[in-house]
Amino acid sequence: MTTIIKSTSLFTLFLFLNSISLSQEINANQITIECGNNYFENTETSQPPLIVRGRWCGDSYFWSMISIGDTLAELGFLDNELFTGKALAYDSLDNILARYIFENGFLQRIEQYFENDSNSELNNLHLLINMKNGIPHGVQRYYSWYEELQIELSKFNEISKLDKFDKFDKFDIIIDN
Repeated sequence: MTTIIKSTSLFTLFLFLNSISLSQEINANQITIECGNNYFENTETSQPPLIVRGRWCGDSYFWSMISIGDTLAELGFLDNELFTGKALAYDSLDNILARYIFENGFLQRIEQYFENDSNSELNNLHLLINMKNGIPHGVQRYYSWYEELQIELSKFNEISKLDKFDKFDKFDIIIDN
């Protein structure tokens, strides 16, 4: 009986610790790639940070803005361990510029925001990208400064290519499931 209670308690503790790591929120500047260089490059502006591209370590890296349909192969680390949790990027006034959700080092979701004085994330979403282990998967959305949906893509096949365009009008792309 004692063994069952101990194993149940250990299992409960494991679930609790796992839920803490999944809800962990840190500053995006703490995320690194495997060899220790930065995953994100802060632009020192009101723009979200640039994201490292490629999958290599050495003296040459490049960081770029993320776009709908991009695949990200580089893994994110925190303290030399694959990162699982949320990483937030801020501007110099502590407004949230972006939220990145990682699982086992892979990006799963990117939310980028326009800067505004109220810091209301609900009113200034700029870009939403859902991923599965760094590969576009699910809904991708791009909003204008006026909070108008400009692009929405949601049909990606097994190799993350857009299956089809249902509507293309004046730079608007809307694809329904």
